[in-house]
Amino acid sequence: MTTRKFSRAMLGVLVTLNAVSIFGFATFGRHPEWLARYPWSVPVFAVANAAFAQGQILVSLVTLLLLLWSEVRWGWLAAFVSVVALSGLSEFLGTSFGIPFGKYEYTSLLGAKFLGKVPFLIPPSWFVMAIPSFGLATWLSRRHPARVYRIGVGSLLLLMWDLTLDPAMSFLLPFWIWEKPGTFYGMPWSNLFGWYVTGLAIMGAFEGLGVSRWLVRVNPRSLAIFYLANLMLPLGMVLVAGLWSSVLFTVGVTAAVALGSLRLGAWQESSGAGPAAAGSPGVG
Repeated sequence: MTTRKFSRAMLGVLVTLNAVSIFGFATFGRHPEWLARYPWSVPVFAVANAAFAQGQILVSLVTLLLLLWSEVRWGWLAAFVSVVALSGLSEFLGTSFGIPFGKYEYTSLLGAKFLGKVPFLIPPSWFVMAIPSFGLATWLSRRHPARVYRIGVGSLLLLMWDLTLDPAMSFLLPFWIWEKPGTFYGMPWSNLFGWYVTGLAIMGAFEGLGVSRWLVRVNPRSLAIFYLANLMLPLGMVLVAGLWSSVLFTVGVTAAVALGSLRLGAWQESSGAGPAAAGSPGVG
């Protein structure tokens, strides 16, 4: 099996894992009284939250690395190191001092933690969504000046993930706990600021490392499918729970970014306000 075919197979595993997780949440997660009706479910449910969450991050990471390896070999490594360093620092400052997200702490559900603060799986999970976010921003910016746009929109696409992730994983389930719960399903609004600032730092690092020069070799459709496959889990959970503000924010803003980008590109092409060479990845 080629690396490309293996990455597609892993994507199927990821979607299946997410579907099973959503089903488990929609049934036994939302109706714990069913555990008494089905005794076999008790030991399964006791470890399901931790096992499926950790498994989802690992499967996502392997899937993305296979997708990147098939096109760029080790070209992704510097980007991975930069994301781990920047997101790890932000998470450590957040869990220690409340900067920049607000004060919170992780429970044991995501496994071992660095210095007892940040689960080792968290920085790789930032990479898992930062790469497709930046790749899609690169594709959307292909018809107009790119650098500032890629950084801003890439950060916004990364932020969209948290509009469902945080309600799903800290409001519906206790993967992390806020010291002072906020008004958006328990999340303080400062968390969105922290996510966007961290996203800007990560996307800025990608620009400095020239990530767009090799990322344009990866099929944008594959990146979009991968992005949506990861968004599927928290979005499915908030849909099941009826957290409609989270759903509408995520879907609405993501659609607005895509539509606005395409309209801007069309306007610049017709007015001559920016580069519009067919097939240009906008990496200048």
